[in-house]
Amino acid sequence: MSTSRVVTHLVSIALLLLWGSVQLYFYASSRLTHYVSSDGIFRPMVLVSAIGLIVLAIFNLATMGAEEEGCCGHDHAHDEDDPKDCGHDHSHDHGHVHGKDCGHDHGHAHVHSADCGHTHDHSHDNSHEEHGHGILNESGPLGRTIAIAILAVPVIVAAVMTPDAYSGNAVINKGLYNPNYADTSRATEMSLRKTPASAAATSSVPAVAAVKQVPAGVAVDAGGRVPGSSASPAAGIEVTTPKLPAGSTPPSPAGTATAEMAKNASPAAASPAAAAKSYGSFTLEDLKAQVPQSKEGNFILEVPELYYTAGDVEVQRVLTGQPVETKAQVMPEKVNNAEGKRLRILRLLVQCCAADARPYSVPVEFKEKAPVFKDMTWVEVKGTMSYRKEGDQTVPVVQVTSITETTAPDNAMLY
Repeated sequence: MSTSRVVTHLVSIALLLLWGSVQLYFYASSRLTHYVSSDGIFRPMVLVSAIGLIVLAIFNLATMGAEEEGCCGHDHAHDEDDPKDCGHDHSHDHGHVHGKDCGHDHGHAHVHSADCGHTHDHSHDNSHEEHGHGILNESGPLGRTIAIAILAVPVIVAAVMTPDAYSGNAVINKGLYNPNYADTSRATEMSLRKTPASAAATSSVPAVAAVKQVPAGVAVDAGGRVPGSSASPAAGIEVTTPKLPAGSTPPSPAGTATAEMAKNASPAAASPAAAAKSYGSFTLEDLKAQVPQSKEGNFILEVPELYYTAGDVEVQRVLTGQPVETKAQVMPEKVNNAEGKRLRILRLLVQCCAADARPYSVPVEFKEKAPVFKDMTWVEVKGTMSYRKEGDQTVPVVQVTSITETTAPDNAMLY
């Protein structure tokens, strides 16, 4: 094997080891959690492909000195002036006279002997250098350099220089300032109606419901059942609260909603397209049973959970005025902020990988002018919940009592 072919072979092995090692590094470190969901086979396949590339590199190194005979699939003949050493069977159909006195023209196929009289000069260059396969073999020095750069540079940059987080411009381009609080695409996962304390252990109220209702005037309990029936409401069926006497208003938990807040949180306050719906009874006891509280008594919620409360009027009535806290990234508020008293906090929610991450955000409001933070800084926010009618949406707003810069959590992106 020539020196150039040895170098090419070693470069190919090095590239395989590079790709395999980088994938193994991402898997072994925590960096992979910033890019790929733990659901499914995404993360295990990174490990499998890394091992496969490294094994292939080791195999290529171990077989480097193997014979290369016949690798090209060609019969490499040499100068055939000596027909005995030709190695080819030159069978041609020639019409010519056999012998001086024959007189007959015999046209048939035959094998040429040493006295054939023909010169079969098929000169082949049997060098394997001319029959290399792949861009690293067939290209010149410049082509090989470019090919190596294309294969090596991107993976090195990804491992060393790529940040594990979105920039402020990236989340803006993903719709940071265009939230749809009536959206229900992932409400089932983020709804506070997971397992109401007042319902049976095996039942739950669906977070996303259709328009079919229990007849007016029929009372239901907190689990969405009609008294005397053991059946839970089927998925896709909206459950309504009992019909109230004319002129009465729904009761709010003590110390929570003011009259104005209750008005803003009611279905009538929003347009039909964005109106919050009632999905059955939800109480403060239900909230306490499924949402952890800090030592101060604050309900610890993720931003997407706050986001989806805007679509559920019963949850709003319970949560309005309650103390909450959350950890999130912060951006300036660019909508409904004429007085400069608001910031916007967000979390990125991932479906399968970082490429489809979506920012879920809610505004936070201060009594005075909002403080200034660097874009995408991690902060811990404490305050009380309120809901405002802004445009055609009911918007969840945290009335801030304190905001402090903090470190990023282990799960910088939610899945």
